[in-house]
Amino acid sequence: MSMKPFARRGRAGAAFAALTTVALALTGCSAAPVASNSDGAPSGEIRVLSNWSGSEGEAFAAVVAGFKAANPDVVVKIDTVPFDQTQTTLTQQFAAGNGPDAAIALPGIVRQLSAQGLLMDLDGLWDEWVGAGEYNDSLRAIAQGAEGKAEAIYFKGNVNGLVWYGTSKAADAGLTVPPESWSDFETMLDSVAKTGVAPFSVGAQDVWLPTQWVDPVLLNVAGADAFGELQRGEISWNDERIVEGFTVLSGLVDDYWPSDALDTGFSDETCGWATGENMFGFNGAFVNGIVPSCDSALAPGDDYGFFTLPSYANEGTPAQAVSGDLFIGSKDTKNPVATRAFLKYLGSVEGQSIWAKRGGYIAPNMKVPSDVYPTVNDQRAADLWPKDEAGVAGYDLDDWIGGEIQAIYRDALVDLIRSGDVDAFIATMTEADTRSGDQ
Repeated sequence: MSMKPFARRGRAGAAFAALTTVALALTGCSAAPVASNSDGAPSGEIRVLSNWSGSEGEAFAAVVAGFKAANPDVVVKIDTVPFDQTQTTLTQQFAAGNGPDAAIALPGIVRQLSAQGLLMDLDGLWDEWVGAGEYNDSLRAIAQGAEGKAEAIYFKGNVNGLVWYGTSKAADAGLTVPPESWSDFETMLDSVAKTGVAPFSVGAQDVWLPTQWVDPVLLNVAGADAFGELQRGEISWNDERIVEGFTVLSGLVDDYWPSDALDTGFSDETCGWATGENMFGFNGAFVNGIVPSCDSALAPGDDYGFFTLPSYANEGTPAQAVSGDLFIGSKDTKNPVATRAFLKYLGSVEGQSIWAKRGGYIAPNMKVPSDVYPTVNDQRAADLWPKDEAGVAGYDLDDWIGGEIQAIYRDALVDLIRSGDVDAFIATMTEADTRSGDQ
């Protein structure tokens, strides 16, 4: 999933009262032309919709400043909206014929706007990137619109499914980290559970957090093919591979989650394992930058680290669970040259390296080198990102689905956590999601 407020996307302080317009001063002129020549260098003005604030807003501003340095004749005006109002704002503005030139978006809204014929065709950019080895077909598929064309760029990534732990606490408990097999993983969790404390700290009160468990478990148990088919509505939720995946997930919840998980928030989850109350946390790479808020003395790599889930069936490394933010361009922009140049910059090694150097960010561009990241944990997480043509990524199921089905999915997942009734969960989702026609 993309991150929700103060969490997966690190939207600290994202809920402001009103739409904020920040005009980044990108020329020395008091007035800039609205559009650039269709066949000339980028110039004029573009409006960009974003939902980042705080340190993330500052990081994005630094990327925009990098674009400005390369394109000094372009004025970029940033409209910042609260995270939870992004989809509504985009829908309303496009419906009114006043869509932004470029905007942050998740796959669900990308497909919705694409189906209405509102988005810029970016296949040409992706052809260049894939041909140059900067992205692969698995990543390109995440940016596809309703008809299979690439109509978004992948700007901000995250790798999910990381088991976080304190190095000293694990060593004191005599744990072998990382476990080499799923059996070793369960044996390790059982040994921790015998102490009377739940192995995992879990903040499932924040509804997005349980969904972070689903993707890596499904990719591991059901496999990347079944995961992708479920995303695209090619199979139903009652497919036996999907059922097995949620059965394994429910077992992990029942055996290794604390009883108060649904009453605990994300911040308390992170500090729960970081300060040693629980042994493990399970979340994305962005957690690396949040741990110091629990204890500023904790150093990434030395005091805390992570490992990935071992293979469930001992059949090689599972596909990597990922999430993150896409950007779209308006098909009807009055400034297509500058808009396309801006999107191209966001997808480039140069543009993404600016944020990567700050941490709390994984560059989707496969050519961004690991040594630009500021800590060993950031570097290790970045190394999990698909790095070649064969790399497979499974994008956040929750954010991919979007809309009404997403809301039902979240409610059903909470019910599954409470009841452990996998059959009821599968029945609810099979009835709600009819895309496959296999009900």
